[in-house]
Amino acid sequence: MNEQRIALRQRRDLGEIIQAALHLYQQNFAALFVIAAVVIPLGIASAALQRTVDDSVGVGLAVLGIAILQLAVNLLAGAAIIIALTKIDQGGEPTFSDTYDAAFERFWTLLGAVLRALVIVVLLSITIIGLPWAIQRMVRWIFVQQAVILDGATPSAALSRSAAAVQGRWWRTLGIAIVIGLISTLPASIVAAMLILAPALVSGTVNSFVNALLLPFAVTAMTLLYFDLQVRKESDERIASEPAP
Repeated sequence: MNEQRIALRQRRDLGEIIQAALHLYQQNFAALFVIAAVVIPLGIASAALQRTVDDSVGVGLAVLGIAILQLAVNLLAGAAIIIALTKIDQGGEPTFSDTYDAAFERFWTLLGAVLRALVIVVLLSITIIGLPWAIQRMVRWIFVQQAVILDGATPSAALSRSAAAVQGRWWRTLGIAIVIGLISTLPASIVAAMLILAPALVSGTVNSFVNALLLPFAVTAMTLLYFDLQVRKESDERIASEPAP
């Protein structure tokens, strides 16, 4: 698994981030997919509810509840994947139990950081005037998950650490994040479109598996981008601190 090991913390351009993320996923596919597979059952449960419950209001409430749980599970799975990446980077073998034990320890801190960022972004988005500020904050805080898991940051510090990494490279971060997002969601959208006429249970099951397959790549690529930004920022600070010739 550790042949041609790829160091996480280094400078990379967009192509190198995508290539390294794919390579890491390929090398550690079984371990990372098993970690991500926890998102599958709730997707199937949501599809099953739509098939078996006749009351539209009841279905709507049930699906909303499952969607909230799905967001929490995705957050937890993403944290576990980041922890697995650090173990791989150290030459270790990530296991389901070890990564989730560590993820659960940081979950409430992570949830607090994400909710803090989400509330501020939503409040800013309420008015047209505040929308540009909401987008600006959303990009600045895009690495809250990495800051909590990798740096052990508190909710408030996580927002600051993410913003510090993005500072001076906001447009670059946005552009690369959009590309990663497209690669991570486009296949799922194509599969969903192909299954639009299939029974809800079938389409829900397949879509859940596809989402689980794509999640490790997305988390890995964003984590590599976070390290890239940190390395570039440290390099800038080192150059700035050097005495002029």
